[in-house]
Amino acid sequence: MYKMTNFSNEVQMIERDLLSMGEEVLHQMENVKDVFFIPTKDANVVIQQDESIDAFDHQIHTSILHLISLQQPLPEELRTLTTMMRMAREFERIGDQVVNVAELKKELDVDDLRPYVSASFVDGYKEMLQVSTAMLTKTLEGMRAGTPQSDKSVEQMDEDVDALFFSLQQRIIRDMKETPDQIEKLAPLFLAIRYVERMADHVVNIQRRKY
Repeated sequence: MYKMTNFSNEVQMIERDLLSMGEEVLHQMENVKDVFFIPTKDANVVIQQDESIDAFDHQIHTSILHLISLQQPLPEELRTLTTMMRMAREFERIGDQVVNVAELKKELDVDDLRPYVSASFVDGYKEMLQVSTAMLTKTLEGMRAGTPQSDKSVEQMDEDVDALFFSLQQRIIRDMKETPDQIEKLAPLFLAIRYVERMADHVVNIQRRKY
């Protein structure tokens, strides 16, 4: 049975769960950064982390729905709760994109992609994930500090991710032309960079929805 306590205390507990969920997603993103380029990096470990993120998403949604059903929130409180629910869903979607990247590694069945791609792609891909991770780090810092206003620097960093995305697309095409026998290995990388670009978009959504 759901144990009802003070409404504001319940909201604070949900906030803590939401922040913990974000930190778990951040850890998941950090783990996937080198998954294509380190032979010992196990994609399955990254994929299994998503179970924890899904559990947080379920717990947060369940807690909010119980809270709304047991005590009618004020309009401002309802906006806060629905915003937290949406933020949890954005975190969950980042986790899904990370899983998509890890699944690509398994499908490629290659321990280390560096022999098949240019060094500039490796550097650009890592930078793209690093910037996306930094975006989430700044967003979580704002959540911890309780600052509801949007951090415009996060949106600027998203523009950097977009620029890297388009640059890496062209880099893959050039690599394909230079090594046409490796097209089968290179083609999935279009998806990989798209997944990272979507991670950054979800972080921007979280940043804009901060309550």
